[in-house]
Amino acid sequence: MQVNAPPALLQRIGRLLRAKETLVFYAIGLALLDFAAPLATGWLFRHRSLATLLGSGNTVAGDAVAGHAVAVVGVALLYLLVSAFFTAGYLRSLLGSLHWGPRDGRQLLRLFTLIVLIAGVSWGLAALEQLASVRSIGALALSVVGVQMIVNIPLLYAEYAIVVGNVGAGRAVWRSLQAFAANPLVSLLVLYCLFLVSFVLWQLLPGDSGSALSLGPTVLIHVLVWGCVSFLADVVLLSVYIDSIERGTLPAN
Repeated sequence: MQVNAPPALLQRIGRLLRAKETLVFYAIGLALLDFAAPLATGWLFRHRSLATLLGSGNTVAGDAVAGHAVAVVGVALLYLLVSAFFTAGYLRSLLGSLHWGPRDGRQLLRLFTLIVLIAGVSWGLAALEQLASVRSIGALALSVVGVQMIVNIPLLYAEYAIVVGNVGAGRAVWRSLQAFAANPLVSLLVLYCLFLVSFVLWQLLPGDSGSALSLGPTVLIHVLVWGCVSFLADVVLLSVYIDSIERGTLPAN
């Protein structure tokens, strides 16, 4: 069986990037949704200011569990459902013509299950990060980064597995591990770049000071940059995933 050389993969990435470059606005919209959701649940939970929320590191899942309020839980569930719906449409658009939602209800349910899982993982990682910052232990902080990298490996290709192979959330996680094992270098590089960009962007956000109006430009830059970086990462990872299927190193479903 012939194995594609790296230049072939680079050409695939370049073709997909040129063909789907306008979908960067789709990715920016999803980035805005992901950015706004914890702000909404955090405000409903404790009515804190925008600056305080930006520096709190709260999560949608954490607010829903701790809030014990119908409004907080309702907004959290609505966000997770809307995120699953448009994520399916976005990934389907990267694969073909423009779509605004999933192929069917089963695909929506599978993506919703995965996104709920991701939200729970994010909550746990945020709690671990806060513990490290409170204790101010360098070794603990480094271990938190390592845990974050390891935990995200089984999730790196999971969304693509659901949309491309139409598999369940559990099998999608397994497919993600298989895709990572088949392409460890590029996978780690993309994952590292995502963590680096995310860290820099959150460091640029001022905490506990400033009005919502004065924070507007910084928030806008944050969303735009993260949306563009996410789009590039999706193009690369989706290309790698499909390339792995075509090379026979990964099952199609």
